[in-house]
Order: sequence, then structure tokens, then C-alpha cells
Amino acid sequence: DDAGNLWRPLTAHSAGCFHWYCAAMQMVDRRGAINERDFNLFATGVHRVADQFLAVPADVPSSAAALEAAGEVDRFCAGVDVQVGVNIVAANQPFAGTKVRALAEASGMVLGDDGAFHAQDDEGRVLYSLSNLEAGVFAPSEMRNLHTSGITLVLDVPLVAEGVSVFDRMMRQAQQMAHSLDGRVVDDNRASFGPESVSLIRSQIQRYHAQMNEAGIPPGSSLAMRLFSA
Repeated sequence: DDAGNLWRPLTAHSAGCFHWYCAAMQMVDRRGAINERDFNLFATGVHRVADQFLAVPADVPSSAAALEAAGEVDRFCAGVDVQVGVNIVAANQPFAGTKVRALAEASGMVLGDDGAFHAQDDEGRVLYSLSNLEAGVFAPSEMRNLHTSGITLVLDVPLVAEGVSVFDRMMRQAQQMAHSLDGRVVDDNRASFGPESVSLIRSQIQRYHAQMNEAGIPPGSSLAMRLFSA
């Protein structure tokens, strides 16, 4: 839109309104970077649409340049793509599904379609998740009869803006649930979470977030959500 110097989305009523358009392709996500075939399909599509309107594509990069850029972004993302998991395991009796659900919902968590409870911020974005440590997922119709030897809280580091404070909140909930369920808070090796482990993880989250901010990919931003999607 030259009058407003703005990009606007095309709609069914856009005919005759614009003489510039922009086509974009996401080059990286958690499955990896695009390949040459992906890029060529995109570039060919851009040229095909341009030909229909007697337009000239501008600034279409070469395949080599695009793939090199995608590879650089993918390598960076792989270096900061970290999840922090905390397990709560039963000390004596397995945890009853009804009590797990009651504790999760009392803390404000919501059971999602993916079979996990999610802590959310005021805008509905996931902060961390609670899932079954055993095989299987949490389902509303099955919680009454479910018993499990453990549950897991997981924080997806690139997808939250305030990683350290969210981690602290997750650890408080883990300790509270462990107390109520008569369980123990442990890592993946079944070692207890002590102050040194907590301090180390907090410093790691700070480091990863600093790297993301320096690279222009703020943690929890819409850009981070796209790059770190499946």
C-alpha cells in the first residue's frame, strides 16, 4: 500500500488495489532447514504468479544463498533449542489420576487436546506443561481410573519470554505437587533436584535467552514461535 507505506494481507476484495506483493517462505523449523527442492518450488511459484500479472519478481535470492542462510539459522536454533524437564515420582503408592488432575487445575493448568496439562499466561500462551511420565496421555474420561508412578513438568526454553521466572514457578509447583502426592522431585536420572542443580539450570536458561536476544530472535516472540514449531 504505497499511500500508507504498509504491507497489507490480500483478500477477496483486493483486486486492483495494489501493484506490489510479497511472497515469503519459512526456511527453518524444528524439522530442520529447507532443501533445494523446497526452495525451487517456492521460487518457481513466485515466477509463475508474477507471469500471470506481467510482473517482475525482485530480490529473489539464489538457491545457494538461500540454503546457506537457512543452514546458519538452523544451526543457531539447534544450539538453543532446549527443554527443561522435572519429574515427580511416587515414593510409595502410585499417584491417582483424580488427585493429579485436581492439583493441576487448582494451580490454573488446563488439560489440552495433546493429553497434557498446560500452565498459560494471560494471553493463553503455554508456559510449561505437565504430562504422564509413563506411556499414555491424560484424557478427561480416563483420569478417574488412572494411576501412574510419575509425572513430568516441561519448560520449552525458546518459547517463553521470562524463562527464569517461569522455571522458578514450575519448580514451586513441582515441590507443592510432590508434597501433596507423597512424591519426590527428581531429574531424568532419578537424582534429587538440589539447590546446585536449580542454580545451574537458571544460569543455562539465562545464557540461551541472551544468545537468542543477541541474534534478534527474542524468546517467546512470534518469530521464535515459528522457528521452534514442529
